[in-house]
Amino acid sequence: MFEKILFPTDFSVYANAVATCVPSMQTAGVKEVVLLHVIRASDVPLPETYNLESYKFIRWSAEEQLYLIKMAMEGYGLRVRARIEYGSPVTEVVRVARDEHAGMIIIGAQGTTLSQELMIGSTAFEVVRRSPIPVLLVKAEVVKAEGHNRCRIACAEMFQRVLHPTDFSVFADEACNMVKKLRIAGTREVILLHVQDERVMKHRTQEQLSAFDREDQSRLEMRCQELSELGFKVRWLLRHGNPAQQTMQVADEQRVGLIVMGSQGRSAIQELVTGSTMENVIRLAKQPVLVIRLPNR
Repeated sequence: MFEKILFPTDFSVYANAVATCVPSMQTAGVKEVVLLHVIRASDVPLPETYNLESYKFIRWSAEEQLYLIKMAMEGYGLRVRARIEYGSPVTEVVRVARDEHAGMIIIGAQGTTLSQELMIGSTAFEVVRRSPIPVLLVKAEVVKAEGHNRCRIACAEMFQRVLHPTDFSVFADEACNMVKKLRIAGTREVILLHVQDERVMKHRTQEQLSAFDREDQSRLEMRCQELSELGFKVRWLLRHGNPAQQTMQVADEQRVGLIVMGSQGRSAIQELVTGSTMENVIRLAKQPVLVIRLPNR
């Protein structure tokens, strides 16, 4: 499913915690990992001229750190290669993902600072927006002990119980297709969620709302049947309110290990007006989020 993955790292405590999760991805079919560190052009301008020595030192330091990560992952039987690029981290991550024909990007949702422990870092956020392939954003619990920040991730439990929010769009359909493949990754239980958006439905009559509920319940039941036939334990939930807020509330209530969702909703225009549900979820959810794109999008 994800035979080759790209793992960008800035060597932060958050990224190092995510690195420890990568070997557990072998249950999802991962066999090869491409490690990537990007030296920011803003940190070392014009390395080919007067900053050449600084660039060489930074590159040497990055090579040493990548080597340690590589050795650790190879100890679990993974094939690992390391790359160092120069430029904009987001641009280089997307370019290398295409260049390597990676099946997925796995990235920590926090960068070098821990001031906003549950908020996604700007680099990770832009990678999700621009990536041509699925992106797994891994969230970690930041534990402060003995004057140091440490990150804790429940890697082994990530795939066991999955929440799949759907608006029945083609993007959600593609995400559902991915959920179906997660059986080999150890997923046993799937919770399907549809949220009637209060911002869209506020001018509907009660009769219209009831009709929408009946139609969406039927759709949820059909998808439950499809997943049940594949061996999953499945439940569905129909909520009313703000889709992003309801998604995060359900994820917490149901103690899911992973949220799998499409990269865009049913109405691109409505998303622009009210804000993207996907973007709000990946920014604020405590759980890892796997964002799926349509092919060639």
